[in-house]
Amino acid sequence: MTVMTEQFPDDVREGKVRPVFHILSVRLDPRQSSEFADRATALIENTVAGLEGFVEGRVFEADDGKAVILITAWQTRHAWAEAHWNERVQELLAAYAESGAAFIDTMCYGRAKVVAKT
Repeated sequence: MTVMTEQFPDDVREGKVRPVFHILSVRLDPRQSSEFADRATALIENTVAGLEGFVEGRVFEADDGKAVILITAWQTRHAWAEAHWNERVQELLAAYAESGAAFIDTMCYGRAKVVAKT
């Protein structure tokens, strides 16, 4: 795995490669949310999962159908950034832009703690 520490200096911290978690929250017309969630899930399963540095992806659709949240985990921020050059990823982003949906939030987080029931 190549780590581009000059472009993404946070890829390595204290000598350790840092994972990144990207959260994309999208506001949609409730008539579009299921289709968007299905397309996002298919893209993750069929394309993103095969990209270098991908760890995990999850898609959540709000109960009221007005929002979809995509959470992806990557080995590094560089791996996440590289995914945006994938043609299928660009197609989904273009379709999203054309749909009139609105970004609620998009952010990368360098650290996550998971608490599970013991």
